[in-house]
Order: sequence, then C-alpha cells, then structure tokens
Amino acid sequence: MNKATETIGSPVHIHFSLERRDLFPASIRMVKRRLLIGIGILTLFAAGVIYFFVLIDELGLLLQLSPLFIGLPIMGVAGQVLRVHATCRKYFSSLSESQRRISYMFSSNADGYDLQYGDSFSHIAWTDVSRVVEQSVFFLIYFNRYDARIIPKRGFHQDSDIPRFKSIVRSKLGDKGCSFEPD
Repeated sequence: MNKATETIGSPVHIHFSLERRDLFPASIRMVKRRLLIGIGILTLFAAGVIYFFVLIDELGLLLQLSPLFIGLPIMGVAGQVLRVHATCRKYFSSLSESQRRISYMFSSNADGYDLQYGDSFSHIAWTDVSRVVEQSVFFLIYFNRYDARIIPKRGFHQDSDIPRFKSIVRSKLGDKGCSFEPD
C-alpha cells in the first residue's frame, strides 16, 4: 500500500479538551436565525413608532418615550444573548474533568463514527446525523435542528486531517448534508 492510499483510507482521530470559549460561538450559531428574526421585528416596531411620532410632529415626545419603545426591545434581544451565555457557562461548569475530554474517530469504511466522552464510549450511525457545518474555528455535527455537537478545529492533530474529515463526511452525507465554507 502506498503512502497516499494509506493516508486517504486511514481514520481521522480528533482529541480535544472542551473549553468554555468553545460553547458560546456554537450556541449563538444555533440560535442565530431566531435572534435575527427578533432584531427584524424590533427594527420594524421601532421604525413604525418613529414614523408615527414624526407623522404627528411630536419629536419631543418621541425622545421622551424612546427608552420605552426602543430601549426595552433592544434589551430583550440583548437579554437573549446573555441567556445563551449563562446557559453555556452553567453547562460547562456542570461537566466533570473527564467529560471535558472528548475523542472522535471517523473512518471512511464505517457506518458511523466513534465518540469517547469522558469515561463513556459510543458509536453514532451516519443515519442519525442530519448535517455537518463548518465555521471558522469549529465544525458542528447536527442531529436535528436543536441538537448539535461541536468539534473545534484545534482538535485535529495534522493539517491533512481536516480535508480527510470533510471527505469522509461528504461521502457519508452527500453534498446536501455538508456546509464546508467557513462563515
């Protein structure tokens, strides 16, 4: 077997220790659509209120009431971001040291991939994975719209592991299940 064939067919091992800073960007990515909808509704509401007060020529009253009509909704959206941050902190602090050590093994000739999470070991079938999304510093493996696992790119030990990982995922999920252009 030559070196090129061995590299392509060999499994990709990913080992990392989960850090608190890994969770928040991934969680924001997962709720991004809902946050954008909230910001859109906030923008329409604020524009409507501003238009109404301009229409009735009450700019002074608009300035007096702007914290109520504009500030409180902005705080509502910012509150959701803070809620996500607090949830990430709580989740991370609830993990034991062994649960923060995670290992994956992806092989091109297997029907799934292996996961070691703390002291536990499991095999996840590719049929349970809905899609894999690449971000600038991590990958997200989605099982459904609300459940995803993070794989930081720092967990890949060799530069050649990331293209091999992408190739394995693409061969198992097809192009529809892969989004490999970092945002």
